[in-house]
Amino acid sequence: MVNTASKLFKALCSMVVMLALVASITSIHVSAASHGIYTATAAPHYRHPNTGVIEDSGGEGSAVLGQSMTDSATDTHALVEVDANGNTYATIRLKLSQYTSNQQFYIDTTGNGSYTPVSATIMQEDYANDTTDYRIKVPSENTIIRCTMYVEPMGRNVVWYITLSNLQSGSGDFITSITVNNTPVQEPTVPAQPQEPSQSQQESSAPETISSETTSSETASSEITSETPSETSSVLGIQEFDVTSDTSSDIVSESDGANTAVIWGVIGGVVAVIIIGGCIWYFCFFKKKN
Repeated sequence: MVNTASKLFKALCSMVVMLALVASITSIHVSAASHGIYTATAAPHYRHPNTGVIEDSGGEGSAVLGQSMTDSATDTHALVEVDANGNTYATIRLKLSQYTSNQQFYIDTTGNGSYTPVSATIMQEDYANDTTDYRIKVPSENTIIRCTMYVEPMGRNVVWYITLSNLQSGSGDFITSITVNNTPVQEPTVPAQPQEPSQSQQESSAPETISSETTSSETASSEITSETPSETSSVLGIQEFDVTSDTSSDIVSESDGANTAVIWGVIGGVVAVIIIGGCIWYFCFFKKKN
């Protein structure tokens, strides 16, 4: 009887541990951004943010100098766009354009640490601040982006990484390339008594036609003039997002609420299993023994 009670107690403890692990895994919030346009914080890393390995030829001896260099070359502002088909695009803003060249970007499409090159489109150049915006396609906003460029004063290529975080609805001063769908829900109309509509009513009831044009990112965005570069496109991108910022925020809030409900549900299940197991052990074994 004692051995049976001991085995049952061990099995119950194992079940509790497994449920606790499930609860901890469920509480990790990793969700892809929904259809919309977001500003993001870009963080440069001289070391790989996961493995800590320095791929640049400067090595461990240049870790401090290398991190300082990557901080100087990477702007902390970035843009993330998710189109209606779920494709994610990141716009990275690099600095020191007059001292660097041959900027290349790589992404890990399989998640095993193997990076493949990805094409980049120049969205705009700011000659006053010496910055250039590069738009690339990424698996998600959580992707670690590998960057290389030739630094003329150093006479060699440098390698570093960029991660994106802190997504906020908006486009900032970036040029956008997608159109966010925002179809308003029409309220049901109440039939009116037959009457001859006046001229003002006819004018007010005339349907509005809203048209939008999607600019090709591979052609129009790469044409940069010596005048105010892409100023009109930037303004259109900001106006475009203002119409849809509320919808994107609601989607993110609903996702957070659903994750919280799942976590509390799992924790409640763990507590219930502990109480039931304790009652079984007490009434079936401990009480009989006494």
